Amino acid sequence: MTSADFAAAQKRVLERRQRLELEAQTRLVEQQRASHINSARLPDPLNRLTQSGFLIWDKVKGRDGTKPIFRVGQVDAELLDEELLGLLKCQVGEALKYFGSHAREEWSSEIQLALRAILFKLSIWDHNASYGASLQGLQYVDSRSTSAVPKPPTTWQKLLHGLFTVGGRYAWEKWESWLIEHENGYDEV
Repeated sequence: MTSADFAAAQKRVLERRQRLELEAQTRLVEQQRASHINSARLPDPLNRLTQSGFLIWDKVKGRDGTKPIFRVGQVDAELLDEELLGLLKCQVGEALKYFGSHAREEWSSEIQLALRAILFKLSIWDHNASYGASLQGLQYVDSRSTSAVPKPPTTWQKLLHGLFTVGGRYAWEKWESWLIEHENGYDEV
């Protein structure tokens, strides 16, 4: 394929995407116009409440509004990610056994934090998909986008996702271990 043919093919693809996005937006506006009743006669607070209620209803009822997601694929991707994390943790544990058997036990949470952070950087931050998701052809997208073509998540979305998934799990594990250490059980004081 020559470069002129390739450029022409790219142009056709972009034009088709723009046409599909314009058709989707037009269809959405027509559906909203057809489904709404004339609420202009209602008092002002009820008018706004009715309009926002219809907008929410339009998002929920239609297939385009909720964007069906395959939950089984997401669960499988999460299981694959946890399996990879377990394998890496075993490898690091084997390497740390030469520093003493206590190192692996004492630093388990920190080891998992470092491994999760590395995996997050190399997979989600760089390629918009975790290891398990990329094996299944799934990717993270910005679901707030109304375009027909899915857009990748923004930097802030990736940052917050990493903060909650990597840092949140670490904080949860540390909190659980603190609770177990300070538990008195059923001992009477």
